[in-house]
Amino acid sequence: MKFCKRVSLVWLLLLAGVGSPLQAGGAEALTLEQVLTKMDQRGAGLRSMSSSISQKRWTDILEEFDQGESGHFLFLKEDDKIYLRRDIAKPQQNTLIIGDGKLFYYQPKIKQLQRYDLGQRRDRAEFLLLGFGSNKKALKEAYQIRLGTKEIIEGREAYPLELTPKSQTLSAYFTQIVLWIDTTLWVPIQQKLVEPTHDYLLIRFEDIDLNPKIPKSRFELKVPKDVTVVGG
Repeated sequence: MKFCKRVSLVWLLLLAGVGSPLQAGGAEALTLEQVLTKMDQRGAGLRSMSSSISQKRWTDILEEFDQGESGHFLFLKEDDKIYLRRDIAKPQQNTLIIGDGKLFYYQPKIKQLQRYDLGQRRDRAEFLLLGFGSNKKALKEAYQIRLGTKEIIEGREAYPLELTPKSQTLSAYFTQIVLWIDTTLWVPIQQKLVEPTHDYLLIRFEDIDLNPKIPKSRFELKVPKDVTVVGG
């Protein structure tokens, strides 16, 4: 098996710690339906989001994480259109933007901009927002859902939702997706995307600000003239 994998379009389309179980006591645990309903209620009024983001990849055969990445994440819903921006600051700068059916991935160090028309892949962009505004009907149609025991993630209570894809197409990429749903904000503060190889991408959202004012211009990308553009 190759230890180093070429970055694929699938991973450009995806953003996605294991917490400690919450000790017995305190508020009564919610049911799966109650958690999904609270997510629905939050999602109905969610128009924008800003947060810091960190992600790291676990390689099962090596039994270790890579060095990880950290940066900032923005989301905007305007006129039923979704706009996403992820800026990685460390260890190497890169920017991912999705909007109007197109994806842009800019790497300033190598002066390269990858550009894609998502076309039929447009729905894959929803992985970046899985749990942020996802309605429970759509989640139930696409996944088998199991509610785990409440955990503590970086001092915050969260319910883990274990999603098993129903479609063979999706399960070929991910055999399981886990969302840790914050019990105050009712959005994910952590995501885990598990591949058939048992490798996975672990993503954490921190300093979450819901419905901040974000101008659409933040999702425009300006690059120097000497940047090489790849793709259509």
